[in-house]
Amino acid sequence: MLNVHSYETFATQDWPGIRLVIFLQWCLFRCKYCQNPDTIPSVDAKKMSPEDVLTLALKQKEYFGEKWGITFSGGEPLLQAAALLPTLKLLQENGFNTCIDTNGYLLTDEVKACLRYTDYVLPDIKQLNPEKHQQLTGLDNQHPLDFVRYLDSQQKMYRIRYVVVPWITDEEEDIKQLGAFLQTLPHFQRIELLPYHRLGRSKRDKMGWEYPLEGVHASTITELDKVKKILTTYVDKVFIRG
Repeated sequence: MLNVHSYETFATQDWPGIRLVIFLQWCLFRCKYCQNPDTIPSVDAKKMSPEDVLTLALKQKEYFGEKWGITFSGGEPLLQAAALLPTLKLLQENGFNTCIDTNGYLLTDEVKACLRYTDYVLPDIKQLNPEKHQQLTGLDNQHPLDFVRYLDSQQKMYRIRYVVVPWITDEEEDIKQLGAFLQTLPHFQRIELLPYHRLGRSKRDKMGWEYPLEGVHASTITELDKVKKILTTYVDKVFIRG
């Protein structure tokens, strides 16, 4: 059974076409800019079987259009790889394309099996500098980078996401390191630059959690353009997502 936080219909930012996005509960990262901090604890989740997910998807199918599918997000969906695997298999058997939005910290045999039944992957890269990554998320960045390398070696369809946080992930040297890393990935499709915003603050307030980025302003288009300009000196597949 999957531990599900919530789901969103008619999503358009989570791979091609209109998507059903299912947010799974639980994450090992403690990203300071997380917009879904309520998905971090491994409690208060709704239980859903593979058949429950299929039933939900079938109800939405007529609205998807020509390009459609299901994206698993979170939280971190691959923490539930054992339950996610039969779900992915059942969805593909019924003609649905699938996508996993992940921080890439896990690469177990069960995770690799999930990836074999996944059409698309959206890995997040948080920060190339190891120390800054540790400060930002609470964990190292070696596993996420190895995860992206694995996706590339398997020639999976994947797009990288990178949140531009003023003063934290937009320093020139960090972006140059990111660009150099992207150059080692011959099969990556694109990198999407996402603006930092403060949408997670109200959720943290309700949870009684301190907001760790107090005083950090939301990313401006100028700051996003600056990061894009640096990255395009390394690769030509850089996009800003609003």
